[in-house]
Amino acid sequence: MLFVFGDSFVDAGNLPKSAKSVTSRGWYYPYGSSDSAHRNTATGRLSDGLVQSDYLAMMLGNNESPPPYRADDDVDASGVNFATSFSGALNGPQEQPALGRQIDQFRRLVNRRIIDGVDLQDSIALVSVSNGHDYSHVSDSTSSDQMNAYIRDVTDRIVDAVKRLQDLGVSKVLVNSLPPVGCIPWRARLSNYARCDARGNDIATTHNALLRQKLGDLDDVLLLDLYATFRSVAQSNSGSTPCCDTSDPNAYCGQEDGSGRAQYSVCANPGSYFYWDYLHPTQAGWNAVMDQLQGPIEDFLAI
Repeated sequence: MLFVFGDSFVDAGNLPKSAKSVTSRGWYYPYGSSDSAHRNTATGRLSDGLVQSDYLAMMLGNNESPPPYRADDDVDASGVNFATSFSGALNGPQEQPALGRQIDQFRRLVNRRIIDGVDLQDSIALVSVSNGHDYSHVSDSTSSDQMNAYIRDVTDRIVDAVKRLQDLGVSKVLVNSLPPVGCIPWRARLSNYARCDARGNDIATTHNALLRQKLGDLDDVLLLDLYATFRSVAQSNSGSTPCCDTSDPNAYCGQEDGSGRAQYSVCANPGSYFYWDYLHPTQAGWNAVMDQLQGPIEDFLAI
């Protein structure tokens, strides 16, 4: 079974559908428009199609990510996806549970034996605290000492989550590093997508070095290098330019005005772009990233 935890990079539709907003936009066009597996319709994923957890599930022989977590006794044989967009290791609004609360949900299923020892045998967890939500509110005036202390707190929480999963019986754990967050469109748009933000990439580099060090003593844990793979794939495609863009920096992909006029534009060929919106890869982008990571993942999982 595959158990998925974390943020929007791996969320397969955990947030309930509601009126269109920046939070619920994954349930509306143009999201899902490249997703032939779901009839090119929006599924709550923050992409034009499939996301990282879908491609990992395919490596394991399934068609897509395991179904989202629901607070009932119905658990699919393929596993459960607990990930929720806008969540981080430390930060997550009440309706978008942070990483620790997601693992609490998993623990309750284990304690109630809805997920039992047979299910946990050869089980795999994917932990993604990678879209930078924890660092999205960091002020430019934050000192280096304060920033380093905060990064230690974030990485400590991720490592604690991995240990909790192992204590609950998960066999193998895959953990995402941070991508080059200074190169995401939200950061690069200040230079019209021409340059990455050096401070954002410095944060990611420090975060990843600390995370690698702290995970180094744990068996059966693989750190996935999103930093190198994102840079490699983005450079060979559209760089930091998103496919779905807005002229208003406060607007979002899919937003309409009161008359229903689109406040965004969509590129003609999403398959040639790495970023879909100001933060998330396209389906083609995720496909390319996971293609690069497939060898290390399969070696680690012995599949």
